[in-house]
Amino acid sequence: MKNAVKEFKLWTVFLTVGVVILASEVAVKATRLSADVTVIKEPVLIDAQASVLPQELMAHLLIESVVMVESGGRPKTVGLAGERGLMQVMEETWRETTERLYGSSISFKRAFEPALNREVGSAYLSHLHQFLLSHRNEWQASERSLLLACYNAGPGRVAKAGFSLGKLPASTRDYVARASALHDMMLRKYEMKLERDKNNGEMKIVRVSNTLDS
Repeated sequence: MKNAVKEFKLWTVFLTVGVVILASEVAVKATRLSADVTVIKEPVLIDAQASVLPQELMAHLLIESVVMVESGGRPKTVGLAGERGLMQVMEETWRETTERLYGSSISFKRAFEPALNREVGSAYLSHLHQFLLSHRNEWQASERSLLLACYNAGPGRVAKAGFSLGKLPASTRDYVARASALHDMMLRKYEMKLERDKNNGEMKIVRVSNTLDS
């Protein structure tokens, strides 16, 4: 029988993602699941009988999904528009985000540093999430989908589309679908999935049997 563990509230995670998620990277190693997918081999330990799963792991896996879709896990990647590193951060975004994080901007040349790129990219996700929360009554899609759409297309374009995926470019819809599918696959690796609560419509974490080949 499925065991509903806890409501999945990304906003409670991403508000502290810059501190909590990246601190766990010291104890995390990645292993190749296929030619294009990286999952976490040694995450925060999950007790099979635990009533609450670590939300930090949920957010970390979402960040890893973004990393894989953006750069395939290659820290020296440069995009067509000049975006750099694991999370393909644009120069203007890098400048604004590092100013918010550290009080002054950090050279864009350092965007190729994996740990720093993840920190800045994750902080930008947190910033986008706060933007989404300020427009929550306008959402026409799921929280995760809109967060990924903001990361890909920018918050202004998402707002102009009325927070509806259907009004965004096909490239953004494809990005959201790929990143969401990858995140779902990583969740299944840990016998988890996201499911909408029939009573209140909130997304919740559900424990399921592991269906992946061992």
